[in-house]
Amino acid sequence: MIRPLEHPERAAQLVDLTGINYGNLSPTDVDGFLEIKNKLFVFFEFKNENAPPIGYGQRTALERVVDALHQSGKVSLAVIGQHNTAHAEIVNGAASKALEVRWQGQWVSLEGDRYTVKDCVNRALKFASL
Repeated sequence: MIRPLEHPERAAQLVDLTGINYGNLSPTDVDGFLEIKNKLFVFFEFKNENAPPIGYGQRTALERVVDALHQSGKVSLAVIGQHNTAHAEIVNGAASKALEVRWQGQWVSLEGDRYTVKDCVNRALKFASL
């Protein structure tokens, strides 16, 4: 069953996190997170094809959390997806092109392949035997 967005009007609502800065460190966001049966953990970040790539801080945060889960024995990955959807439209995350994944301690480029974000999740599901 595919559930529709419960509150699409809130997608444009900003959260001000400036009060939680520590020196030059500030919070980052994650576009999506999926956990299945405490066995599979997937983090999603989506970028428009015209946007710059994810920054150092966000990349490092994703690396560290995915690697820590992996080291604890959990199947985990981060997927960086790319889309060409206009700002006024809703991005289809599942069909977005998978640019790279963080998997088993390394970034794996998928730029030359034709994987979607959904393809990456499906492969991880099989790996986790779910």
